[in-house]
Amino acid sequence: MPLEKKSFIFRIAASRVVVSRILGVLIVLLALFTGHSFGQNSFADILLEITGLFLLTACSVGRLWALIYISGYKTRELITDGPYSIVRNPLYLFSLIGAIGIGLASENLLILAVLFIFYLFYYPFTIIAEENTLTEKFGQAYIDYAKRTPRFLPKFSLYKKPGPYQINADTFVRNLADGMWFVWIFILFHFIEMLQEAGVLPVLLKVP
Repeated sequence: MPLEKKSFIFRIAASRVVVSRILGVLIVLLALFTGHSFGQNSFADILLEITGLFLLTACSVGRLWALIYISGYKTRELITDGPYSIVRNPLYLFSLIGAIGIGLASENLLILAVLFIFYLFYYPFTIIAEENTLTEKFGQAYIDYAKRTPRFLPKFSLYKKPGPYQINADTFVRNLADGMWFVWIFILFHFIEMLQEAGVLPVLLKVP
């Protein structure tokens, strides 16, 4: 599904960072003024929180794993080792895992629904736009890579571990925050929950 670079969809897809930050602000606002969908300290409440934290941890570790491989190389070389040997878009895959984790950890069905719908309708276009750019840049090498490597569902039998691998330490350190904010938002949710329980923040809506 090729996208014209001047098309509205391509421009929106290429603005991933800005759009993601807008989504983040929306999620925080929802967390501030909407309540839990389940009773505090109920079995469902505790199960969702634990599952969400597990997924958020997996997301952060996975994103750091992928960032190790592309730090300093993203715009210069076609990376096909490590996580990129089993799936073409590991950062987006782990981000989806993190989004589900955020939704579950919030214990708020409205937040979970907003995140799921956003990823379902926005990120496919983002992935297609990025793949168009990579095809233009790397040509047949990327086409061959795309033929053997799944777009989104990992195929672990393809895993290829590189030998000694040099990374750009400065770039990786700058990307650490990008890999950890999923866990930080879990901490923020707990802080907001404390304020709501103390009556500092009003609960204006609760779903269901």
